[in-house]
Amino acid sequence: MIVSKYFVWFIIYSFMGWIYESTYCTIRKHHWENRGFLHGPIVPIYGVGALLASILFSELPISGLQEASNLKIFLICFFGSIVLEYTTSWGLEKLFHAYWWDYSDVFCNINGRVCLPASIGFGCAGILVVRIIYPFVNGMTHNTSPYLMEGLSLAFMFVFGMDMALTVSALTNFTKNFNRIEAEINEQFANAYEKLDTSVSDAIESAIEKSEQIQESAFVRKELAEEKAAALRDRLTKERLENLFLSSSAAQKSTFLSIQGFKRSKQGNELRQRMRNLINEKRHTKHS
Repeated sequence: MIVSKYFVWFIIYSFMGWIYESTYCTIRKHHWENRGFLHGPIVPIYGVGALLASILFSELPISGLQEASNLKIFLICFFGSIVLEYTTSWGLEKLFHAYWWDYSDVFCNINGRVCLPASIGFGCAGILVVRIIYPFVNGMTHNTSPYLMEGLSLAFMFVFGMDMALTVSALTNFTKNFNRIEAEINEQFANAYEKLDTSVSDAIESAIEKSEQIQESAFVRKELAEEKAAALRDRLTKERLENLFLSSSAAQKSTFLSIQGFKRSKQGNELRQRMRNLINEKRHTKHS
């Protein structure tokens, strides 16, 4: 019974976290943002954090915690959020080579995984959970019959498990596809650029023989080569992304849009942004 109760609380807290994250990001970016790691309207990291705070400060008979001051709640949640957010970010990156948030440009951050302003916000949120949200959630489920609670928890577990499996599968496939596309583009570009460079060199050498401005001709050669190389890479990238878009399911596209970027891969992030634009463009055309 107690496991069922805590799991239902976890889902409720995760749903509240999804509402907050989606609302905040939608207002900030001026367009709808469905935030979260999963497809469903939950953000598990919020559920874990809020559930731990509820158990620690209200459920466990630990002296000094059930009657903790706001300052003590803030400090514990502040440092606890740093550990939770950092380990979650690190774990997701190790598993999927991607990240869902990045604080690299925020003041006082650690490897872009945690930052001082966000941790302060989570510390304040801890007070909100313990003083207001937990009493509300506990009161809402306190008189619920054990059988109903068991049924709700089983239903939530089934949906949550299906969502998790679908998300992990989509992320794994996208990571493999992006690595493959990146390698194919680099290989094809190298081969095509070698042929392109040879043909451009022959044409320019002929022009140089007839020109007295050798330095200017060399500059023209460089400009032509770079321009054609950029157009070639752009064409190869567009072709690969179009193929990936056509072969991807709706669930895979939705999962991909939640990713903020790929760690330590500049080209991977460029591909991600172009793929993101392509998905949004196709959706906009479909709804027009």
